[in-house]
Amino acid sequence: MAGQRNKIIIIDDVELNRTILGEAFSKKYEVLEAQDGAEGLEKIFANEDELAAIFLDIIMPEMDGFSVLQELELKNVMRKIPLFIITTETTDYVVEKAYNYGVIDVIQKPFNLLIIERRVANIIELFENRSHIAQHIAEKQNAVLNRPEASSSEDKYKKALEDIAKIMSETAK
Repeated sequence: MAGQRNKIIIIDDVELNRTILGEAFSKKYEVLEAQDGAEGLEKIFANEDELAAIFLDIIMPEMDGFSVLQELELKNVMRKIPLFIITTETTDYVVEKAYNYGVIDVIQKPFNLLIIERRVANIIELFENRSHIAQHIAEKQNAVLNRPEASSSEDKYKKALEDIAKIMSETAK
């Protein structure tokens, strides 16, 4: 990870929803807000390396949440940043479609802040740990690859690290 992930973004056309979630997370994170999908994408891409989480409403005028998800999927953003859908629309169709895009969780409105704070904290920690493990594996792989006298046991170690990295990559999908 290049920098500390100390920001979250809340993308929702309803100011009250942004305020409620913003207050819940403002003690630990810098809170960014966007009132529509286009503004949200702009802020996500400008702060991508610093975002700890993204909160996205599905039903918004102009650019809805699913259009945002399409753009984020193209750029593999959700592999690096956990994305939470916030919505009143929790039909099976909407929830399944969101999960198919790689959304980490669906949060129903009205909000239960205690539950949301705990779920979000756990998922952010999971993403951070996964990132640290992947970085550690990459460093070990580079150390093994850069040694001129690699023995057969080192080759086996390198292969094992590659297998672990592959498993982690598949798990992240």
